Amino acid sequence: MNFETPPQNHPDVIKSQVDKNILAQKEADMRDLFRSSDSPLDVIIAEMQTDEFKNLAGEAIANKTIDQLRGITYKDEDDFVTRVMAVAMPVLEITQKGKKDAYKQEGRDMYTEADVETAVSIIKESGAEKIYIIGNVGSGKTTFSREVSRETGFKNIDVDRWFQIFRQEQQREATDLSELLKYILQKEKPPFVINHADLLRQNLIKDADMVVYLNPKKGELLKSRRLRSESGAEGEWQTVSEGEYDKIAKENTESFENMKGVLKHYNEKSGTSIRVLKTNE
Repeated sequence: MNFETPPQNHPDVIKSQVDKNILAQKEADMRDLFRSSDSPLDVIIAEMQTDEFKNLAGEAIANKTIDQLRGITYKDEDDFVTRVMAVAMPVLEITQKGKKDAYKQEGRDMYTEADVETAVSIIKESGAEKIYIIGNVGSGKTTFSREVSRETGFKNIDVDRWFQIFRQEQQREATDLSELLKYILQKEKPPFVINHADLLRQNLIKDADMVVYLNPKKGELLKSRRLRSESGAEGEWQTVSEGEYDKIAKENTESFENMKGVLKHYNEKSGTSIRVLKTNE
């Protein structure tokens, strides 16, 4: 296994007033998409054609960006990321300017750098190659997955993004999360890091080597919800009411505690737990 961090290119054209952590996240998203989709530009264009995106960026900017993306050609992953980020910069200046990484804001009791470092250490120690990140909506799963992926060199699989990839490649909607996960695992081989809010609740982690459970306090989850709402972000989180948070946390906690394997880490303050189910030793 290779634990070297893949190269990260930040060309001069990307310098802007958008927070550097946001830019790094967007670049990581582009790399993940390039490695996952047969037609990554088509997936991006389809996202930009939605009413949600056009409402955020403005229809004129959205249409201009789509036209420019259709004209892009690229040689490899680095070239793809550089060209897409250059074209997308005007959109990012509109939609991301002034925003901060919600999970790295001071005073938040979310997962810590020590939690990430411990997860990486346990991966190396156990030989785990299929890492599942689970937790309530707004618990920081996507960001945590990115960081573990960056530190290990493992492929990062954001299941929410794969709904769009499935739609583009299969020309239909996935019937449910189970069908989508089956499709993902047919295409993606370990080592990988995968995350989604309902993987544990729908009993879809039977193949996992290691499970990271992010369980911050409810107040932190509601703060994530407010930040998303204030930014105009849409997504599956909107289908979950505030009244369901306690129920989801209880179901996740009971399922996690009843899992086999060995509990390797628990941070009472952040609510982060790590359980190793299988090893390659």
